[in-house]
Amino acid sequence: MKSRSASPAPRSATAVRPIRSDTTGRAFASACPPDSKINVTDITDFRRGRGDLIFSLFMAGLALFFLAFFFTQTGWEGRKLPQNMARYWMDQFGVTAPEGRTARLGRILKQSWVAPLICLGVLVPAALWNLRGAWRAQAWRQRFKQPTGIAHELGQWLRALEYVVWFVAYTLLVPVLGYLVSTVLLGTLLPWRLGYRGWRWMGICLAASFAIVLVFRTGLQIKTPVNIWLYDQLPQRMETFMQVWF
Repeated sequence: MKSRSASPAPRSATAVRPIRSDTTGRAFASACPPDSKINVTDITDFRRGRGDLIFSLFMAGLALFFLAFFFTQTGWEGRKLPQNMARYWMDQFGVTAPEGRTARLGRILKQSWVAPLICLGVLVPAALWNLRGAWRAQAWRQRFKQPTGIAHELGQWLRALEYVVWFVAYTLLVPVLGYLVSTVLLGTLLPWRLGYRGWRWMGICLAASFAIVLVFRTGLQIKTPVNIWLYDQLPQRMETFMQVWF
């Protein structure tokens, strides 16, 4: 009979052992909790995180930005409405018997300012109400000396802009180095930046990048800039070959 001391420890009590990484070459401890069952209530449970205030401020500012330009960019100034709105709505609902033809409701709904007005009528109040809740949650955390981490969360959002710079640089390099060289550079340097380093990973990234070029440029013949600086430095036959296939 097995003793109770020999029984395995509960899942939550097991220590998180360092995992050997194939990319960085050193052990690291995962910050993710062990897998567990998900309840339906966990999916619908809404909680405000520490970076919720930054996101709420951004959404409220975006909604107010759209509202500020609504009256000049949606055709609101040239709107066509009946002169007597009270009589018009009474005619629409059959309260009165109008004489002659009246403007139909569908003609008003087809105007360009109607859809933006409906969207802003939902977006602006919802963004401001959400900002109110985020502000109250932030004040509650500060009152009870709980960590807010706004600077950390804002830094995480700004760090994501690095990858926008990567792809902007890629689009600028294509007219200079061509589709083949630019794709190989992006396909190897970006994984290296993410931590996939070593001869094995570099070989995989190089093969995958070259396969992408073969599929999209050589096979599907996607359009690239005609005048490429690197190809112009090659001999005439080689230049034509690279422009057609790579």
